[in-house]
Amino acid sequence: MLIKQKFHFKTLVFLILSLLSHHSIANNKTHFEELFSTSVVLTDSETITLGVGNFDPDKLLKPHEKSFSESDSIKLRNELTVYSIPYTWRLTKDTSKSKSEDKAKKENPNYFYRDEITASLSYLKQENKSDLLSSSTMSDDNKDEVYSAYLAYSLHSQLNENWNLRTRVGSYLMHHKNKYNYNSEESKQFQDELDGIFLNLSANAFIIEPNVKLTYSQNKDWGKWEFSNDLNVFTGITFNGAKSSQEAKPTGWRLNNGFKFHFNVNQSKFHAESIYVKIQRSDIGGDMVNSLGTDHFYEFGVGLLLDTRKFTTLADNIGIGINIHKGSALTGGSIVFYFNEL
Repeated sequence: MLIKQKFHFKTLVFLILSLLSHHSIANNKTHFEELFSTSVVLTDSETITLGVGNFDPDKLLKPHEKSFSESDSIKLRNELTVYSIPYTWRLTKDTSKSKSEDKAKKENPNYFYRDEITASLSYLKQENKSDLLSSSTMSDDNKDEVYSAYLAYSLHSQLNENWNLRTRVGSYLMHHKNKYNYNSEESKQFQDELDGIFLNLSANAFIIEPNVKLTYSQNKDWGKWEFSNDLNVFTGITFNGAKSSQEAKPTGWRLNNGFKFHFNVNQSKFHAESIYVKIQRSDIGGDMVNSLGTDHFYEFGVGLLLDTRKFTTLADNIGIGINIHKGSALTGGSIVFYFNEL
């Protein structure tokens, strides 16, 4: 029940009848399509960046308004936990480093840049109190977890001095698990009917995602800036797991258009620091639109990056900053840690 809407108790009877009706399997197919599609977006840091120490950016702009209430979006952000460990293997050397730009382009105007394999492991959890099945003060405990393994092959082509084209094919293997504790006598009445159909179950999905990303970058005296147009389209199927999850087909797409700026602060012999600024709009379509409550949103980020290439091969740079998300059910700000942003 990732990013689910809240219901009042008076809708309970209708909801239970719907779940137990002839169309209950169809309703659950939609639920799992939304769940896995939303998980794809939430574990993609290039689309949505979730950090720690969530806050309401509007309160920072209006410090005179002493309101200690927490918005629904901040509550939702605090319910979510996302971890992702990515790693990329470059299969060929960076052509632009192995030979001069002019020589490479003379040999082949659309010369091959590099290809690589990217793998990542992700964990997504939403844990909250639910009053969906009870009107009493004793809420139920709900926890959704999604474990995801991602593997992709990417091909980079340097079209000219400024333009770079990345084509990529990736796949996700996902496992979802729901644990629901019925804490009230009212909710326990429905446990036998809901367990294994909508609650207290597990499900699996396999998703294919092709991607095309076009980037324009330019070096300046003060640093570097780039514009990117990034399109992802995905489709998948569910398998094994709960019977109610079978035949679900999560599908969707997202288009990220954004600018990144790097302002040099310290370019000494031993280390390099830069101020990092990100401005991005994301348009989305498919099964995750209902969960996120929108078909587009914006992100703004600013932080400090440290070039680590002289110290380790594990990362080109690391950093810390603030990211602000606007326009979806996850509207809010957070502290984020950057990894390979430059």
